[in-house]
Amino acid sequence: MKSDTRINSLVRRGRGLAAALVVCAGAAAHAQLRQDEVMVVYDSRIADSLAVAEYYAGSAKVPGGVGGIAGARRGVRVCNLANTGAAVTTAGNISYTGFVTQIRNPIRTFLTANGLSKAVRAMVLTKGLPHRVQDSNNPTVGDFPNNVVNEVTANDYTCASVESELSLLWIDLTAGEAGGASDSKSDGCVLNPYWKSTTSISVATNINNEASKTLIASGLGPVWSASGGTTSPSRLNPGDIYLVCRLDGRTVSDVAGIIDRARSVYINTQTATVLLDESQSNGIADTAANDELDNSNSAFPAMRDADDYEATRDLMTITDKRWASAKVRYNALTGFNQFFVGPRIAWQPTHGILVTDPVVLLASYGLNHLGQPLTTAGVNGGTVYPLSFNYASGAIFNSLESYNCRDFGGLGTLSFAMQGQAADFFSAGGTFATGNVWEPLADTIPDNRLLVQNFLLGTLSWAEAAYSALPALSWQQIVVGDPLARVQRSNEDIEPDNAVDIRDLYAWERAPVDINVSGVADSADRLLILRDLRSWERSDLMTPR
Repeated sequence: MKSDTRINSLVRRGRGLAAALVVCAGAAAHAQLRQDEVMVVYDSRIADSLAVAEYYAGSAKVPGGVGGIAGARRGVRVCNLANTGAAVTTAGNISYTGFVTQIRNPIRTFLTANGLSKAVRAMVLTKGLPHRVQDSNNPTVGDFPNNVVNEVTANDYTCASVESELSLLWIDLTAGEAGGASDSKSDGCVLNPYWKSTTSISVATNINNEASKTLIASGLGPVWSASGGTTSPSRLNPGDIYLVCRLDGRTVSDVAGIIDRARSVYINTQTATVLLDESQSNGIADTAANDELDNSNSAFPAMRDADDYEATRDLMTITDKRWASAKVRYNALTGFNQFFVGPRIAWQPTHGILVTDPVVLLASYGLNHLGQPLTTAGVNGGTVYPLSFNYASGAIFNSLESYNCRDFGGLGTLSFAMQGQAADFFSAGGTFATGNVWEPLADTIPDNRLLVQNFLLGTLSWAEAAYSALPALSWQQIVVGDPLARVQRSNEDIEPDNAVDIRDLYAWERAPVDINVSGVADSADRLLILRDLRSWERSDLMTPR
């Protein structure tokens, strides 16, 4: 695969020269998330967890598996929960008490004992570990939307994804929890201090990440937000959180597939298609909130970024024109014949809008789309649509559905909400997903605009881009996929060889190209190549050969 070739040929191909050229050009240096800043959390007592950890980190760091595996990211650190003295967990759900004693506290102890609390900036949990923390006094409430509204209104909704809860590792979220309104920080959600960030987590100081934090509650839920001066140790800042992702799927083979695909993400922006399948929308990027699901402002006023589907469309077709506009497909209409579908499933005549091109972002209302197509077998397309598309390198799934990441660990789907599942998306060839494990309410859905800006069009790693798109922590969202993956695009690949390297800069210098489609080839285009080259520098230098 391209990643090993790219990394091992750093000196031979001259990327080191690119760094010098960037400095000479006066461009600012950019930090990146490195492999040694990522820690894999697994449990050798759980076969799937062991297998995924070994495939990702390598047999040398994860012994006891099949052996002889080099590892996709062998520079990462590892934490084996089996060695911490914690009781073994089971896949799917875990009680809040179990989360604290079997996952959170053992990880805290491991980091402290090994002097890693500040060296680690991101974690990745493995298949077989639980992914849903149950509500402290009503364990299954998150599976019943109407009851969730009552819990949020009562300021006592404590369930969350395991990964989102771990992002605030050093905060004792459950301290004081007794089933009352806002009696602990686990009630409601915490406003993500990294939301909307455009810079690497590595440049955010984490010197105070273990210090006690002051959080102020407001509104329903409640929403807890940072308080105090930006330099105060008690203020929750971006560097105080961990970017916690997951490697999961229906089978270990599916997970190996997403790891393989993430090792080298090269996107042809002239063929890869972005699908923005909205419903019941006016098609306008409204500045004020309205009743559209992607533009809601009902429960959590602090969470709204933009009229997301329209804002994403406009970003890719008006603001940044590197993507072929014909490959940015937005639809605001309703009905079974206005639902994007792929060719891998047979659909009833006139049902759906068939998309045969490779899809790189599947953003859909899914089962929340007013009107869904039927397959020739009579299956509702709102359930199986993620299985129907051909997927491009680095494809992302981010649907506007409450339970699209429920079905890991064999939990299945809900009978009344058989929504599209990230697990199906991975089985069909997808690479990354952001989604929800319990009912999140529409306000907190990950922002497509930020995923596009920072990942598909940017230089942040998957973990960084995904967390920049999450308004809330200690909440229902989950990030699935290799946290270290980053994108290279055909735009900057001037000498087309499926990699952006120093030779592309040399080629641009010889014959400047209008990369950003501004109508002129100028320094802004050159800067795009420099930015892409520099985005690999720090991680390349620290990657084991």
